[in-house]
This record gives sequence, structure tokens and C-alpha cells, in this order.
Amino acid sequence: MAYYQRKNHPYSSKKIRMPFVMLLTILFFGIGCSDSKNQPFINIKSSTPKPTTAVNQQSATIKVAVIPTQSSPEQFTNIQELSEYLEKSLFRKFDIQIQKDYETAVELLVSEKVQIAYLGSLTYIKAKQNNPNIQPILAPITKTTGRPWHTSVIIANANKIKSIQDLKNKRFGFVSKSSTTGFLIPQVEFFQAQNINPAQTLTEIKFLGSDHQAIAALTDGEVDAVAVAQEAFIKAQSEKKIDPKKYIKIWESSPLPTDPIVVSTKLDPRLINGIKKALLDAPPGIIALSGTENAGYTIVDDINYERIRRLLQQLQEN
Repeated sequence: MAYYQRKNHPYSSKKIRMPFVMLLTILFFGIGCSDSKNQPFINIKSSTPKPTTAVNQQSATIKVAVIPTQSSPEQFTNIQELSEYLEKSLFRKFDIQIQKDYETAVELLVSEKVQIAYLGSLTYIKAKQNNPNIQPILAPITKTTGRPWHTSVIIANANKIKSIQDLKNKRFGFVSKSSTTGFLIPQVEFFQAQNINPAQTLTEIKFLGSDHQAIAALTDGEVDAVAVAQEAFIKAQSEKKIDPKKYIKIWESSPLPTDPIVVSTKLDPRLINGIKKALLDAPPGIIALSGTENAGYTIVDDINYERIRRLLQQLQEN
């Protein structure tokens, strides 16, 4: 019987088995992955919810109250620009409204009908007394000083008043009883410090509503002297609304912190931080709601306004 000897072929089954199995495996998974018609569609991005934050989620409109500080058309234009900037930066709707007076802005913030307010230093202290859930976050840096402080000044008609002694029997204008530079500071640091009782010394006292209106009342002859923020006086001079030869500064206070932006602490902290960053990064022209030229913002907190709190206590004690 013939004997047949099987030789080991270089391509014998033992040698090709493993590569062949691997090839089949690759082909199997390759076809399975590429044949989308036979596979269920799974969108990983859509099935996994994106993390949301208070800064980027589209939810309720943020309401902002602003105190009246200048002529309405100019302030309205500034508000429109700021609103558009904040909405673009934070992906939230902002409703910024000029209030008729300081007291209304405070009431809206205290009653939580608005979440943010541009307040005076004094109005912040008053609001804080009635609602502890608010905090100042930023204050403007004035362009004239390069610092986050300003002063109160008394401006007088030079034809009638040359010095503070000449105020007797004259007509005087404050801004508002809620104004820091237009009432609190001159009342405490000037009148009380000089032992002058305005009601007994002056023939007439008017509260004129805003720095802009107070300066207008002075130039129109309604009053003989007014107390306003120094930057408002400088702005009026630069715009030729007041003649520095006819109207002179007879008193100036020591520096005090500029007026804060105040927020409700009930806002998401991430949104508060987003607002801070947006305003700190904003171009100076965008942020000037006060009618004065600002050079930007600086971060503040409650302790920065302790001096105003003490001055208010002095006013209430006298």
C-alpha cells in the first residue's frame, strides 16, 4: 500500500487559523459600525444634558433699577447700550428702568421687585436696613480722580455768595433727602459741623431731584446755591452749561466712596460673578449711567460704606 506522507505546508490551517479569525472579527465589527441603516441612532450629545448655569441659561428677565442722575435722553441712551452689552455677554434679558426718584429705586430693591439697582451710597445703606439680603458688588472709578471715590461740593451764584458766611438768608437747593453728595454729606460735614441750622439760616430750601436738575435750578435763578456731586459740576462746566466765572465752589467735602451697584443675594452666585466680570471688562462708554465719565469699576463690599452708615447715624441723632 502506498504510503502518503502529509507535509506541513507553509499555509497550513494551524498557521492561518488565528490571522483568519482576526480578519473575520475586524470585518464583522467594521460592517457593524459602518452600516448605520441596521443600527439604532444614538446621539450622545443630545442624550446627555448640557450643564446649565445661572449665567447662560435662558430664564427670567433680570430687572434693574437706576436712580435719575442726568437728562433723560442721555441716560436712556446709556441704558440701551448697557442692556445690549449685558445681554450679549451673559445671554440673559435685562430690563433696565430709570426710576422717578431715589426712594422708588430703594423700595423696588427692598421688596425684591428688581434684582439689581444702581443706588447712591446713602440709598444703599437705607435699603440694607430694610432688606439684609442685598450687597454692593461694584463701584465706578471716576475719570477725574482715577479712584473709586468722589466728593460733595456746594456751588453758589458768585454775584450773591463769595464764601460760606454769605449763605445766610439765601435760597438753597439739595438734590434729595436720599442723596449722598446732594444731602447727607453737606448736611453733616458742612451745616452740622459749622453749627448752622439750615431751616433758621436759609430763606428757602428746595429738594430738586437730581444733580442735573439742581444745577439747572441754580443757573435758572431758582436758588442761590446747591449741593451736588463734584463730577456733576465738572461735567456741567465741560458742557458749557455752567459758567465757572458766575458760579463758584465755596465748599468741598472729604473723599467718599462712589455709588455702588447693588444686587440681591438671592441671585445665583454664578450670575453675580458673571455680572461683575462683564462690567469689569466693559468699555468705559458702556458703563456711564451716572452721566459722569467713569474709567471703569472696582469691586466693593459692605465695609466700604461704613463711613456713610456712621454719617447717617450722626444725621439721625441731631
